[in-house]
Amino acid sequence: MHIDILEKTPSTIKLYLRDVPLHLVNSLRRTILSEVPTMAVDYVAITENSSVFYDEYISHRLGLIPLKSNEALNKYKPPEECAEAGDRGIFSQDCFVTLRLEASGPEKDVLTVYSRDLVSSDPDVVPVYGEIPILKLIKDQSIRLEAYARLGRGKEHIKWSPVSTAAHKYVPAITIDSEKCKGAECSRCVNACPKNIFEAGNNSVRVKEDKILECTFCRLCENICPTQAVKVSWRENEYILYLELTGALNARNILIEAINILSRKLDAFIDELRRNGVAV
Repeated sequence: MHIDILEKTPSTIKLYLRDVPLHLVNSLRRTILSEVPTMAVDYVAITENSSVFYDEYISHRLGLIPLKSNEALNKYKPPEECAEAGDRGIFSQDCFVTLRLEASGPEKDVLTVYSRDLVSSDPDVVPVYGEIPILKLIKDQSIRLEAYARLGRGKEHIKWSPVSTAAHKYVPAITIDSEKCKGAECSRCVNACPKNIFEAGNNSVRVKEDKILECTFCRLCENICPTQAVKVSWRENEYILYLELTGALNARNILIEAINILSRKLDAFIDELRRNGVAV
């Protein structure tokens, strides 16, 4: 197995995986989406709300605000233990973080209440982005509430997923038959390719190796070539894994946590086989 980082930003990462079977790549992708835990608001106690928004509307918005969770993975109990406690668990400091919000509308103009206005009981668990609007208040309107966040998994609710996108694609393998690729019509595929992957020269066409990963497998080059000199396929056991992060966890923690979860599941599966007398 070999992994290269093709692209990395604070909110995205693109990995080139070699010598990795498809089922393992897909298992990793699905584990990232549904199994890696993060912090998110699960309960909201609203003591005052004279805004135009319903309590349920505000609660839903609070639940979808990404919370920083890198430190929380080692500080709080796993989701299963806290979920079983229900709303009684909000008093447990091992499970829940309290985020308080209190605001009143000004005499004039409109006050926009943002995620940065939430005051957390744990400085390590705060909104990832401070500019997320929650509601607006005018004169004689106010809001007072406590929101309780805990660790959870995406399979329970998407608000706990550490990524907004997790996708993989095949690595293109484009071959050009030089014996067939001759003559005036040789360069048709150059103009047809929407990603500008080909270039022409000396009555021949070649692939720009630095752009081949941009291929979308549209096969326009194949279909437009009159001599069928161009063939588009993919490389065996080579894939691109792309993750778009919510910001709750960094890419390193997401990948390490997903691999550890997969490993524990496989160990449990092997133990169960042995318990049933299956030689492994």
